[in-house]
Amino acid sequence: MFSRKHSTITKGILIILMLAHHLFSPDNMVLYEVKTILPNPVLVTQIVTWFKICVAGFSFLSAFGITRSLMQKQPGNASEGMSVMVNRLIKLESAVVILYIFAALYRQFVMKQPLSLLYAETDLDTAHIILCMCIDALGLAAYAGIPAINVTWWYLSYAVLLIVVMPFLFKAYEKFRYLLLPAACMISLVIPGARVEFWCYLPTVFLGCAFAYENWFERLRDWMQGNNIIKTGKFLACLFLLYLSYLLSKYTALEFSYLLVFAIPYLVYEFIAQIPVLNSCLEFLGKHSANIFLIHTFVYYYFYPDFIYSFRDTWKILPVLLIICLILSILIELIKKFSGYNRLVACLYSGHTHHILRHRLKRHIGKR
Repeated sequence: MFSRKHSTITKGILIILMLAHHLFSPDNMVLYEVKTILPNPVLVTQIVTWFKICVAGFSFLSAFGITRSLMQKQPGNASEGMSVMVNRLIKLESAVVILYIFAALYRQFVMKQPLSLLYAETDLDTAHIILCMCIDALGLAAYAGIPAINVTWWYLSYAVLLIVVMPFLFKAYEKFRYLLLPAACMISLVIPGARVEFWCYLPTVFLGCAFAYENWFERLRDWMQGNNIIKTGKFLACLFLLYLSYLLSKYTALEFSYLLVFAIPYLVYEFIAQIPVLNSCLEFLGKHSANIFLIHTFVYYYFYPDFIYSFRDTWKILPVLLIICLILSILIELIKKFSGYNRLVACLYSGHTHHILRHRLKRHIGKR
């Protein structure tokens, strides 16, 4: 089966694409006079723009993982779908809240950038500013229309919405199956303003549902397994799909290229996961991918851009930022472990689990 390990390795690849997409945006490249490996700056810009496919990749993996979790639950039991949703939200918010606290304190007391100036742009009183901080700490600033402490945290608002609606999308896929795929693909053409956030990535979400529900990864791997010629053909086909995705992003709207993002986890599933050392390194990155996402913008954009870009060359800048974010992520995980934060989050998990078990018991007794 396409397991959590394969998903984690894929996240390791996607987080590298995300860092490159943010670091080497055209504005930053010009501002800091960054030297690139490729001599053609236009080509570099096109490749870096295509790297935004990482967002679709994370959406695909989220939909895939939640679908597999829902498939293991009791069919027709609404509380089971709710438990999956709540546990995912607890996991996401527990990672965001503590990073917000660290970032707010660092900004306030080390960088001497008062938070009051950030939220005071909305001309609110102290009580409303505190409310804005709480909303921002939950990653919901994009939906509330308030200033955010981190501009790239817009994805958190999208991720929360995706988790909340996934049980309903799963039920819709169970009922309509393949009909939903072309319908979702047409959404960006039919709905005004669909090229933003949820609607833009909806086709990829349904594709993740389909791959999980229909076991397409497993079927593709098992097809003609043992035939080296076919296996080589699969590998080349994945590379071609990624190149085709790049061409689509270059000559059409970006969202059309997102549909081919499944080629990345499939490459991991059948090929990359089998390579020693590389698979371990990518899995390690994947385990810290959430923290890296939450941290990296503070390091390279808000706090220390001059330091990060002082290395000038792209092949130096990216590893430096990645190493710094990894070190910070490890330190944060140690703080969470020894401060009792992880135990607090575990209590939230167990409390919710006990509630679900009591609900099941009542249903069982009622049936008897």
